[in-house]
Amino acid sequence: MASLETIWVPGHTGWQGQQRANTALTVFGVVFGVVVLLFSMILFTDPAPVMKALGVGVIAAVAVGAWLLVAHARTTRVRVVRPVVDGQTVVFGGAAGIIWPLRAFALVGALLLAAWTWSIFSVPADRLSLLTLLLLPVIALIMMIAGLRSWFRAPGAHRLTLRPEGLELRIPCNNAAVAWDEVVGAALEGNRVVLRTATAQPSSWAAADLASDPVLLAELVTFYASRPDARAEIGAGTLARLRSGEF
Repeated sequence: MASLETIWVPGHTGWQGQQRANTALTVFGVVFGVVVLLFSMILFTDPAPVMKALGVGVIAAVAVGAWLLVAHARTTRVRVVRPVVDGQTVVFGGAAGIIWPLRAFALVGALLLAAWTWSIFSVPADRLSLLTLLLLPVIALIMMIAGLRSWFRAPGAHRLTLRPEGLELRIPCNNAAVAWDEVVGAALEGNRVVLRTATAQPSSWAAADLASDPVLLAELVTFYASRPDARAEIGAGTLARLRSGEF
């Protein structure tokens, strides 16, 4: 039975992370969190129960967003790959820890939308801010759509699959299935891994889309694309190569 393995790869620099991007993201997150919490406190001070319900929904949305960020941060990727081998198929999947935070967005979005609808029919218009009237339902709908897509999407929807005859990339809006002879190579460009082929437009995935080091995956794909003699080993042989770092 195929099982997930976690392998630390020696001899490679690997991904250096998104240090500068993380700094900007942290600053934005702190500022945004403070603004949202202040907005929720304003809602809580309103005597109408529906406004307090909106405040609960806003805080729940912030909590789920923080949960998602923590789930991503806890998935160690630097010089680590997580393959599943089944015969001559090697699959690198997404981070399992982010599935439930994404699904929780559907519930929080529904709560926000229900509270917003209640407020429209029970609270005078002059007591509802422009943010509450216009922005809140848009945010709620986006959260619901993202959450529902996660509920109906298979857990392995994000994956890179290697086989002796070719590779398959399954990332929303960036799907590709090509033979090795068509693969030019792959490389990290910015915060995305770009897969280039001779016969189609480049496909890509974000550095955090998969639960493995994006630089190591790009180097492994490039290795098999340039070494036809090594493709027959794809499967258990790939695990041995990852453990040795010889690619």
